Amino acid sequence: MDNERVHPRYLVLGAAVWAAGYTGTYIVIVRGQGHSPAWWYVALLATGTGALALAAARRRPRPPLILGAVCLALAALAGLLSIGLLLVPGVVAATVAATRPSWRPHTGDSAS
Repeated sequence: MDNERVHPRYLVLGAAVWAAGYTGTYIVIVRGQGHSPAWWYVALLATGTGALALAAARRRPRPPLILGAVCLALAALAGLLSIGLLLVPGVVAATVAATRPSWRPHTGDSAS
């Protein structure tokens, strides 16, 4: 097993799960305060989370990975004065995965 190729995929999956959890937390907190969540903010989070999930499943993940990282970074900036800081670990994980060399699915062939 080539861990160098598997590791970025786990980072992307972790970022997607983190962002989905953050989205749920945001909705619960805002509704708990008696307000309705901002639809554009939830849409931005959903786009970022969906793009990361798509990147984890694709053979060439770079474009959706970059889209997901950018969406989450924008959401973190927009929510910085409230709970947006909680989104930073997901942004960092997606950014680290995006800067790593492209990965391909393990085929079982030996590279040496």
